[in-house]
Amino acid sequence: MKTRERLVLLFLALSFLAAPCCATTGAEEALNDRELTDLLYELNREEEEGSEFLVLPDDYKEPLTGVDGVYSLLLVGVDVDHADVAGRSDTMVLAVLNTRTGSVSLVSFLRDLYVEIPGRGHNRLNAAYAFGGPQLLLKTLESNFAVKADGYLAVDFSLMAGLVDAIGGIPMTVLESEVSPLNGILGYYNYQNGLPEAQGALENGGEVFLTGPQAMAYARIRKIDDDFSRVERQQRTLEAIFKKLLGLPPERLLAITAEYAAQVKTDLTLAEVLELSAEAMKPDRYDVRTLTVPVKGSWRGATRNKAAILVASFRKNVKAIEGFLEPAFNPGR
Repeated sequence: MKTRERLVLLFLALSFLAAPCCATTGAEEALNDRELTDLLYELNREEEEGSEFLVLPDDYKEPLTGVDGVYSLLLVGVDVDHADVAGRSDTMVLAVLNTRTGSVSLVSFLRDLYVEIPGRGHNRLNAAYAFGGPQLLLKTLESNFAVKADGYLAVDFSLMAGLVDAIGGIPMTVLESEVSPLNGILGYYNYQNGLPEAQGALENGGEVFLTGPQAMAYARIRKIDDDFSRVERQQRTLEAIFKKLLGLPPERLLAITAEYAAQVKTDLTLAEVLELSAEAMKPDRYDVRTLTVPVKGSWRGATRNKAAILVASFRKNVKAIEGFLEPAFNPGR
């Protein structure tokens, strides 16, 4: 289920790494940009608009994550097996990173949500990307769910296996009921790539360490349950990848970035990527939280033009999203 691209997305979004720099000059101790930002943050927390009374140096540059240390990135996995083919967005995740609290909040939007696409009428959410790329998808999410992103990363299905292998694989708990479908998807992947179909097949479930192709197959499992369970598998895979990334040496992360960055669609500049990676690596650990939209009790299944859709209450889902993201944007309030 084209979720490996999503894995790639979060991996690339949060793994770009650069060492933060601190410097002092002369006999007096000078505040660098990071220290000034921390001061602004504390002033804003103590008193509304408190930072307006602080005179900043002319060369001060606010970090990409803002004074509050929060950055939101839309991660898009495109429903294709080849990089030169256009497709629909099979996976859509809003990742909100708070470097001050050490939290990552993931909001997954199911592809079958029936929404209004600006300028295109009503359709399933995954059609927005096919109609107008990540820009139209961003507008669609904002108009229907009141969410915004500071940037986006979009990756097609063809990259997932190689990227997970590049970080050395991931640990995962695989249920016995998931082994057969995983092996089936893996066998087809091997066939497409001229490999023995049984290569990498799992014999049993349990605590296993997945290679890139195995992780891709695991994330694509869908027919044994429903789309909600599929998204849960994607979220577990994302979390495993993110935790693995935090343990990799900086030089390895930079090498992976250099190898795959050209194959990723993004509106981030290289400078922004490097800055975001430095911010992302500040906390010693991250707390990863997940939410799936539509939320429980807010939707019903239906059929439109012979296609399955999810008709959801936007009011309930917007309220749920706001409540879920509140700790990320306003910690301690």
